[in-house]
Amino acid sequence: MFINTAYEHVLHGHQEQVNEELPALLARLHPDDLALWNRYWRLWQAGRLHDEVDVRLVTPNGPDQWLSLLPHWHQDEEGHQWLSGVLRDITAEKRHHENSVKFNGKKNTVLDLLSHELAGAFGVLQQLTEYVRQEVGDVQQSQIPHMLEIMQQTSQKSVALIRNLLNQEFLESAGIPLQRERVDLREKVRECLEPLWQAPNPEDHRLVYECPTKPVYAEVDITKLLQVVTNLVNNAFKFTPSEGRITVRLSSEPGAVRLVVADDGIGIPSHLLPNVFERFTPARRTGLRGEPTTGLGLSLCKMIVELHHGTLTVVSTEGKGAAFTVELPA
Repeated sequence: MFINTAYEHVLHGHQEQVNEELPALLARLHPDDLALWNRYWRLWQAGRLHDEVDVRLVTPNGPDQWLSLLPHWHQDEEGHQWLSGVLRDITAEKRHHENSVKFNGKKNTVLDLLSHELAGAFGVLQQLTEYVRQEVGDVQQSQIPHMLEIMQQTSQKSVALIRNLLNQEFLESAGIPLQRERVDLREKVRECLEPLWQAPNPEDHRLVYECPTKPVYAEVDITKLLQVVTNLVNNAFKFTPSEGRITVRLSSEPGAVRLVVADDGIGIPSHLLPNVFERFTPARRTGLRGEPTTGLGLSLCKMIVELHHGTLTVVSTEGKGAAFTVELPA
């Protein structure tokens, strides 16, 4: 019945021909979104669609165009039902957000990777310092014992600083409200794992990523979800010996999305399994290379997953590895 002149600028049509152009416009709806938009359409007709929703339009020989619809439903005194709404072109906003998520995910993974490498190096330095101290003994009129003491203290403070930085980063970001959007998780998880494949010594562990060929959609705060993935993968590295295998497996299930992080490491003793997701859990253990733990990581992962109305579970046999499973609504 009515459309304003912005239609010509945003969708490049002709205002007076909007009804004739509608079939071609509907044909541009992204094929992955058709089932979702059929559902939105039914809710809108019933007066039950109130929140702003996003839609993708396929653009020939170009990137997808993103629009945001603020819907409205009204019934007049004669019983006629009217659908109206406002469409905004949010393509630029989506591009900026995607770049932000991409680089934030890389930042988190690189931060964990660097902390692992640096903390490991300082740990080795601590061990070497103690070994040299034992070899040298109490040398008379020598500065060596004093210098060794300084080296050991510096290493300890540096490791503590790195761990505190990571814990603070995770704690602060976990407390920020969710910013949910519908995303295809396949590429997001792949981008998150990319820095680990480019690590200095990737041959130390074999990291495998398995995912379907078709899109795997979920409505998530992708920044927070990738923090969970990063944390679970780094946890697997901590408790898997060199040359071990870590597998990240993404799959679509009826009504759900499943993400599994499995390893063939040392596993979790059965008496510790019930407590692994507790805050400051008694199940916390030092990593195989001396990596310390606060007992906060898995509890925060579980909290983030549950905020998404999902579940985080673990299955493990001591000496045979562990598998953490995240399940989210599709």
